[in-house]
Amino acid sequence: MNGILVINKEKGMTSFDVIRTIKKKFSIKKIGHAGTLDPLATGVLVVLLGSATKLSNYVMGEKKTYEATVVIGESYDTEDSTGKLIDKKNINTELQVDSTLEKILDLKYQIPPMYSALKVNGKKLYELARKEIEVERKAREVEIFDIKRISEILYCENKVEFKFETTVSKGTYIRTLCVEIGKNLGYPAHMKDLNRVKSGKFKIENSYTLSDIENNKYKILPCIEVFDKDQLFEVDDFMYKKISNGSSIEIKDDRQRIVFTYKGNLIGVYKKEKGVYKAERIWN
Repeated sequence: MNGILVINKEKGMTSFDVIRTIKKKFSIKKIGHAGTLDPLATGVLVVLLGSATKLSNYVMGEKKTYEATVVIGESYDTEDSTGKLIDKKNINTELQVDSTLEKILDLKYQIPPMYSALKVNGKKLYELARKEIEVERKAREVEIFDIKRISEILYCENKVEFKFETTVSKGTYIRTLCVEIGKNLGYPAHMKDLNRVKSGKFKIENSYTLSDIENNKYKILPCIEVFDKDQLFEVDDFMYKKISNGSSIEIKDDRQRIVFTYKGNLIGVYKKEKGVYKAERIWN
């Protein structure tokens, strides 16, 4: 079984919980996902079956769109509502939310949170954080393509809450983005909830719950669905043999990356190097 399942993950589940459930359902050994969602988060989790696991880097490298609720006035050690309260500041004035969100578009770097799965010297950061050990983390380059408020601004109990939608690059932490919004407003802040509505080409309106999967109401997408149509290049029998062997390909084409298909099936992703296309990934 090879292909892609777009899952709408429920709150409270880990991404591994989803994988374990699907693995049992299909009795499949080779399975993975492209982009972890924390238990607090819901939404699009792209599950890769069989040979589709080779697509992980391509899906993870794409833009992702989220809807998040941020609370201004309180911060937590996890940067979301699941952690320990570390700072609080009452809000008794109107905040310039929309103009602050416009400034966030200029954000170019993020320091990953301690409560994350990134490794430093072989140790996951969240494991160190649970032992109250904080280590230096290098800032990572990120890009905020779009961010806008999508709810009313709620003032309640000396705190402010609102929902925003944002499209970001790979590796952007929305929890940390919420904290950054608070800093720009002059207050502590944290993320209350998070919903991923799009990962690359895959949208939440075309996703399935685990209940759907259990009741056989789903569609497994072919591997080529990861790529745009203008990246595809259908080959003949001769080129198919060359690509299957991972041989370099010399063709006249302006594209930096070409996705080769044979009889409609994905067989290889090639990247141009010094005028010659060389194999990046092969599907035999």
